[in-house]
Amino acid sequence: MKGLGAICAAALLVVAAAVSVILACCGSDRALDLMHYHAAIGAVGTFAVACLLGAVWTWRRPAALLLHLGLALVLAGWIVGLLASPREGSLRLRAGQIGSVGGAFNFDLKDFSIDYWADTGSVRQYTSRGVVDGEPQTISVNHPLVKDGWWVYQNSYQEMTNPHTGKPLFFTILLCVKDVGLPLVFLGGILLLVGALLYLRPLTALSPSDPTNPFDPLNPSKPLTPLKPLLTVLYALAFCGALAMLIHRGLSTGHAPMQNMYEFLMCTAALLPILTFFAHRAGERHALLVDAALQALVLVPVAFFMDGTVKHLMPALQSPFFVPHVGAYVLGYVILVRAAFGVGRGLVGLGFLLLTLGLVLGATWGKVCWGHWWQFDPKEMWSLATWFVYAAFFHVRARLSSRGETLFLAAGAAMIVLTLTWINLSRLFTGMHSYA
Repeated sequence: MKGLGAICAAALLVVAAAVSVILACCGSDRALDLMHYHAAIGAVGTFAVACLLGAVWTWRRPAALLLHLGLALVLAGWIVGLLASPREGSLRLRAGQIGSVGGAFNFDLKDFSIDYWADTGSVRQYTSRGVVDGEPQTISVNHPLVKDGWWVYQNSYQEMTNPHTGKPLFFTILLCVKDVGLPLVFLGGILLLVGALLYLRPLTALSPSDPTNPFDPLNPSKPLTPLKPLLTVLYALAFCGALAMLIHRGLSTGHAPMQNMYEFLMCTAALLPILTFFAHRAGERHALLVDAALQALVLVPVAFFMDGTVKHLMPALQSPFFVPHVGAYVLGYVILVRAAFGVGRGLVGLGFLLLTLGLVLGATWGKVCWGHWWQFDPKEMWSLATWFVYAAFFHVRARLSSRGETLFLAAGAAMIVLTLTWINLSRLFTGMHSYA
């Protein structure tokens, strides 16, 4: 009964994530607006349930209690920000014009410029330079102006033709946001991280030879000894190849190779052997076989079906959050998928912590870059649904059989695959992550 709320919440998030994809296919604005409206209604109920049931059911379990309280604070901050007025507005200015930011202060635009990459001609950065209260200020993508509770973002621009000179005339479009509930959201995110951190206690790992494990790849009566040297050499060569590709890619692009699904999967392929090494040291008998199969049959083949075109980072991706956000998900996903195959079960807590870290960093990055820490984008919804599946797992773990634990982790791995699928298919419809 205690885990029923977590399972129901995970199921609802999966449904909401599916709805976000369907709505996105009808048009991004419609998807975001409808999800935002209905989530506002549902959040009130979720907030009440999290406060009442969460406090009653989990007060003796600090990790679960912190997750409930953290989620409650995030929802409370979101609702406060939603109900506050004025919430946001925009400024459309050309050089020499002055705009008022919510009546709190004025922004005097002196110059707006667009920087381009020399080799490709693609946009490198948009920058607005102006004066606020006599002090020079610069606003660009991922570098908002924060003053008097207002956040001013470089949102977009408009190009027109000057009717008198015939030359291009540029207007900068600045997004102005005041989110009074942001401190609650920030505190809630910290509690979520601390709660996830408390789940780092080792799990009782299923032996790969456990007959109750439907994903057992081998019979223990058939040792790996004859094939192990050859498999080890081939696996080491694959690791060196993936690592060399990543180094070359990073040097070619000038940034960490984590921009698209091709690079994401190759990062995973390069990271996996490192986990295999530690798993072998910890006595995981079949780690080499399972990890080699994942790399040879899934990661590398799928990666080469993805678009591997080398591109510069677009302005939104030029952020110090880029590497830790994506890196947390890369490591978290590979740990949790391995666990579904009976390898590294003791690291599930670490995988969940990394999912939580990736989620919190993503929300923080969204606030710094786009003005809002949550946009109801399909990728965001699927990532959150995946997080809830693993949160539900930890809520009911003590009452699961070994087979039930495996099936639960397999469901979580399936959610990871779906999340990565929607990242790739997001090019088919407009969304906040269509560039991935």
